[in-house]
Amino acid sequence: MNSAFKRGLFIVTLTGVISISGERAEASEEITEMSLPGVGIEAVLDNCTASDSDIDVESYLVPSEKGEYSNMAFANVSTDTFLFVRSEPTTESEWVGKLYTDYAAKVTGPVGEWTKIESGSVSGYVYTQYIIIGNNAQQKAQELIQSSEGQSEESAFKYAVSRQEEEERIAREAAEAAAAQAEAQRQAAEAAAQAQASQAGTGQAIVDYACQFIGNPYVWGGTSLTNGADCSGFVQSVYAHFGISLPRTTWDQEYAGTPVSYDQAMPGDLILYEGHVGIYMGDGQIVNAINPSKGIGVIPATCMQIKTVRRVI
Repeated sequence: MNSAFKRGLFIVTLTGVISISGERAEASEEITEMSLPGVGIEAVLDNCTASDSDIDVESYLVPSEKGEYSNMAFANVSTDTFLFVRSEPTTESEWVGKLYTDYAAKVTGPVGEWTKIESGSVSGYVYTQYIIIGNNAQQKAQELIQSSEGQSEESAFKYAVSRQEEEERIAREAAEAAAAQAEAQRQAAEAAAQAQASQAGTGQAIVDYACQFIGNPYVWGGTSLTNGADCSGFVQSVYAHFGISLPRTTWDQEYAGTPVSYDQAMPGDLILYEGHVGIYMGDGQIVNAINPSKGIGVIPATCMQIKTVRRVI
């Protein structure tokens, strides 16, 4: 086959192959105009002539018409990240917008390591590694349109978020988060105040009930509020009246409830010492079963070294 024939071969079949043997070439009746690649086609033909082989037409010829969306680009990033649009084709330049996954753009410059694009109100450069372009972009566009039933083609695509929009969104979300935190703190403070008021009411009711037994006898090992009780038996019986179960001995009562500091003690808290316990009344006093000579009475809360304060209500 002479070289003039090789260079003049522009009409070929789409579905079949060109069979080359010596000086003969055959094609099907159904033909479509295609464009030969600009570089290397003679080498392809020479190789096939020498080997008496077939050429797969679709492998070496490119359709002359581009797809409707072939000049588009789509961000190819994971759903939890984004692609910066930068003012210049360098990572050191400032970013002017963001493309999230599947966001669309128009390719406005040559494709190299960086590609110049326009997306919505944003114009700049993106790193080519993270975009879908060419025939793949055409396919991606069709997929997005098909997945957006009832929408126009234009509304099926999302476009870049500008830096100003992003900064406004961040500021808005920060303000909303601060407002939500302030509201949560207000609700927590209100709940704490209500709980404290409820606790104070219950604590004062416990103190008032315990004080009814002032003057009754102290009995070692006893738990009777009228006939006699020791310090831990007195405390256990008073709290049992309010449905609160406490251990029998001071050593076990040291671990009841939750610890609080003495300066945070409220009426109804337990004040525990080495081998002794009483019920805090407020104003620095406790009601307790003191000893056999004094019975049940009131003494200063700091008359002995405090071991722990426990809140059980």
